[in-house]
Amino acid sequence: MFPYGKTSQARLDTCHVDIQTIFNEVKKYINASIFCGHRGKEDQNKAFADGLSQLKWPHSKHNKIPSLAVDAGPYFVELSNTDWKDELAFAVFAGHVMCIARQLYKDGKITHLLRWGGDWDMDGRSRDERFRDLPHFELYKP
Repeated sequence: MFPYGKTSQARLDTCHVDIQTIFNEVKKYINASIFCGHRGKEDQNKAFADGLSQLKWPHSKHNKIPSLAVDAGPYFVELSNTDWKDELAFAVFAGHVMCIARQLYKDGKITHLLRWGGDWDMDGRSRDERFRDLPHFELYKP
């Protein structure tokens, strides 16, 4: 088990219960960080201006209360951080997260599935995406 730090846990606590359930299961297997849950107006518009989001306030799923989106990624102890340039590490992490979410949905423990920001159209490929947001996961109803 890899418990979240105080900051990651506080960010996760701003998210929808299904996201919390999924990422509380994730931490049993993977050392991870939560980068963002709910995002207020100023932070959302800054993310848009910085090219980290395609949506202005209040149109992102991060802007809902509770947040319908979370930004998360692998945490590497030897770096004391996340390697933001390691796209493969984010893809592997996303695969684990998506499998965990699918299983929890199948078992009736959550009511939503996840869409990953590296594969918006959910075709299993990330290179066909115009905008790749590798730490982003959002809820959707199948």
